[in-house]
Amino acid sequence: MLVLLAGLFVFVALFAAPVMASDDEGIMEVKLSRKPEPLAQDVESGLDYLFDVLADKNAAFDATKIKSMLDFVVGMQTDPKDIKPAKRFGGDGICLRKEVSTDLDKILRYFYNPDIPNFLLCPAVLRLSGWHEGSEFLARETGIWEELPNLTEPVMVRGREFEANTPDSFAEAYYSYDLDRLIVLLKHAGKNVAISISVQEDQSDVGRKGAILDDKEWDYFYSGIEGLNKGLISWMDTFMYKSGSVQVFVENDAVAPRSSVFLFKWLNAGWSGMNVVKRSHIYDGSLRYARSFSKILESTTLTPELVADGLRGVTTMPEGEMNSLIEEYSKNFEIRFKDDPKLKKRSYAKVIANGGYAKVLDTDARKSVLALEKLKSLMGMETLVDMGSSPLAVIPAPVEAAPAVEVVHTEVVPEG
Repeated sequence: MLVLLAGLFVFVALFAAPVMASDDEGIMEVKLSRKPEPLAQDVESGLDYLFDVLADKNAAFDATKIKSMLDFVVGMQTDPKDIKPAKRFGGDGICLRKEVSTDLDKILRYFYNPDIPNFLLCPAVLRLSGWHEGSEFLARETGIWEELPNLTEPVMVRGREFEANTPDSFAEAYYSYDLDRLIVLLKHAGKNVAISISVQEDQSDVGRKGAILDDKEWDYFYSGIEGLNKGLISWMDTFMYKSGSVQVFVENDAVAPRSSVFLFKWLNAGWSGMNVVKRSHIYDGSLRYARSFSKILESTTLTPELVADGLRGVTTMPEGEMNSLIEEYSKNFEIRFKDDPKLKKRSYAKVIANGGYAKVLDTDARKSVLALEKLKSLMGMETLVDMGSSPLAVIPAPVEAAPAVEVVHTEVVPEG
């Protein structure tokens, strides 16, 4: 037995880690430099200060401590993908910059609105999210965007969040976890700036197998089965051990309008306490994030009020109506995707057979599914269930019935 275990360890060390830690460009097809430029030390010091203030709930805020960091962010006009921040939280980090055609007021009304969870703003990377009760963010009587017209001194708001991600683009696993977050509004060089700092509290729940079916259309599969969607290592228990981020929104032109989003992000994840995440993995996920939020922020058919109202219609829906819609969604999901190569494997086929996918979706997951379908309908995207004023996805015509496949109901740990 000891020999077998030793052999298994060697197998994992030699073959499994490279599968997770390859130089794969990911679904966004971006390759990073093997010799990235280090981030300047004065910028690193500013990032350290922000994480220190997040950790100390009684700390005041000294904007002079992050001047060099903000100068770097505001002055950056090129792609910073080949600049590497120092390691933090046991993992590597990345820099990403994105411009969006909107002002900071609209960004805050979307991203830091208690009526709009972040999973509806970046549906390519988040499946579910929300603020924990007791968060200072929820206790505010006014939206933080209302601070902008008279912003003279830094404004800080804190809170605790829960998130569940969509399948990652390398092993297609998904997790749920909690975050501490600090939001800071301030002026820098005459510009309105919002900074969001977050750190994962504890390790996530165990990773579960999922599949990316169409990332641009935000179509994903969640099996409820523990493990990874990778052949050699599909049985492994994996976790997100720690993550952290600093996101800076800078309003460059309120009239045009135009803003920039700069992201510093770190991730430590893997198995048996071993981090197997590479910078390319983090960058790929960050690009997916940027692509989805810019699509929403720049939409000409959406407003924060429409998104909030759409979500409210889902969360207040009678249970019977919600369950009926989910049953319809699950049947259409099977018809639409059962021939997708990723869902051909026996374990996944069993989950979705005969509309059985509904059994995998707990109450929070059901609300998340319908909220995303509603968002798609508001944007004129195809949906798998009628949420009003949206084109239904083209469902393939039924073929002759195949032999029944036994449905296996998989136990799922509630997310959030």
